[in-house]
Amino acid sequence: MQKAETYQKKLLEQTQYIYYETPISESTQTAYLQTPRHMFVKRYRDWGTREWREVKQANLEEHVATLYADRPLCLFGDDDDDVSSTISQPSFVLRMLDMLQIKRGHTVFELGAGSGWNAALMGHLVGPEGRVFSLELIPEVARMAAATIEGLGLDNVTIIEADGGDGYPGGAPYDRAIFTAGAHDLPGPFFEQMNEGSLLLMVIKNRGGGDNLFLLRKFADHFASLDSTPCGFVQMKGRHQVDSLEPIVLDSLPDWPQLRDKKISERPFWWGGKGRDGIRWRTLGIRSFLGIVEPLFQVFKTEKTGEQTREEHYFGLWDESERSLVIARDDSLMAYGNSTAEERLMEQVKYWVELGMPTAASFEVQIHPVGVALTPGVNQWVARRTEAQFLWSLNL
Repeated sequence: MQKAETYQKKLLEQTQYIYYETPISESTQTAYLQTPRHMFVKRYRDWGTREWREVKQANLEEHVATLYADRPLCLFGDDDDDVSSTISQPSFVLRMLDMLQIKRGHTVFELGAGSGWNAALMGHLVGPEGRVFSLELIPEVARMAAATIEGLGLDNVTIIEADGGDGYPGGAPYDRAIFTAGAHDLPGPFFEQMNEGSLLLMVIKNRGGGDNLFLLRKFADHFASLDSTPCGFVQMKGRHQVDSLEPIVLDSLPDWPQLRDKKISERPFWWGGKGRDGIRWRTLGIRSFLGIVEPLFQVFKTEKTGEQTREEHYFGLWDESERSLVIARDDSLMAYGNSTAEERLMEQVKYWVELGMPTAASFEVQIHPVGVALTPGVNQWVARRTEAQFLWSLNL
């Protein structure tokens, strides 16, 4: 279809303009042009009307502009605050493929098949002598992706309906691996299923919000970061989903009924702007920093009501042992119980400024199995999670 080809080439031109400092490689460009994005989207949800749109050959022309717009599309899930599956922003997909440095003959693992488009792109990059194993947890999404891959005759790409957080020993060991959903932890199987010297492209989610894409190299007993960039991805589902990562409603704190009547202070705190609009962007840096270095950090949300259909997010520190709470919401800083949490927050804000106001993407990270003894040094922090521990470092 000529119109689709026109939009496809236009999107590639836009991508090269966006990443002019790191132009998309010829091999990735070729894979992109040989793998039209519109072939992988059978239905999507309109972000404006929230209605589902069916895409067929007969009506492709009316959807092609949307399918080649440089933005993600929702493929599965009706809740805007908990989207289950998307096809990612295409320019960023191409950049991710270049970061992963896929070569012909590689064996590649993918967590989260989605539409199957990314797996197909990687199938072209590894060539007929390589293999791509893409795991998708949602049965309906996995079936659609597998049918598309089969219909295109991509024999070196396998879509598997399974929890990608467990890896896939049937295809191991892997030269490359990519997570297309955000993870708070690194599941243990990847320490065993990745070749030494291999690369893992992983979206790391911290409680502070603001996902970050880390390119990691596998060493004998750990992974170490080589590059990072901010991004935004849905959280991985299944056995490795971390519910505590999500914001909580303030009323769910057991001590809140007593604390709500013990507000000891409220004062303006602007976070570089004014008003509710844009507050999540203005506080992204401090939140992602606190999510790494501050164990008392907590993100809160409002409940949906008939009048308020979208959640409002804000943050603070909750010191349960001292029964002290501080909340940063809109343009205000509110302290409850006593001043312990507020004073601690202000010390961390001061520290953050002295360090140069880093975000999580400013850090380097090593990821080790949970059993390894780690001793953090200056400007290092250890975050111990269920299956791995993260040694975060700021090199000043």
